Amino acid sequence: MAGIKQPLQDVLAQLAAIQVTNMDNQVGNLYSRVWNNQLQYMDDGSGDVFPRPAAFVEVVSPAQYEAIGLGFRSADLGFRIHLIHDFYNQDGTMEQDLGIFDLRDMILANHNNPVNPGLSLFCPTACGAMVCVSETQDYSHKNIYHYILDFVCNFTDSKGSGYDTDAGQFDDTPNPNMDTQITATIGESAANIPDTSYFIIPTN
Repeated sequence: MAGIKQPLQDVLAQLAAIQVTNMDNQVGNLYSRVWNNQLQYMDDGSGDVFPRPAAFVEVVSPAQYEAIGLGFRSADLGFRIHLIHDFYNQDGTMEQDLGIFDLRDMILANHNNPVNPGLSLFCPTACGAMVCVSETQDYSHKNIYHYILDFVCNFTDSKGSGYDTDAGQFDDTPNPNMDTQITATIGESAANIPDTSYFIIPTN
């Protein structure tokens, strides 16, 4: 059970685990933060300088939620990944940044990739598998390339429900006394209640 904060943090952490090489040929973790139109502020000098390459995460809004009962809501949630990459024509290919596509492939890699765990089929908290549904290239760039990947996954928001773990009203706890095997005799019924049965137990 979760609100929107935890899935967002999960996506940021998954991106930060990707190993990238910067313009100084130093290998490190991909810089990942929440999107706040950092490029605009970098261009006008009002924002902070950030390491590149970088990935910024935008939760696409508005999101259309559907009530599914007991205060739970469900929506197909969009995570927009803004990839920022430097290119300085070091190999003589003027204005042709092919390195951005290597970064794009890293993000699109399967989340179980042993070398480079990306976002494809990654399941943040309270979400289904993430799938990339669209991409936008940058056709008007100088030395900074801005590539966009749009991922979608189903998200269940529990924060409006009394059954949310943070609401403090209920505990989802296994009953320790429900693993008894009852032996049947002729004319009587038998019951076998497994120890995986759960009960919602009020905490007050």
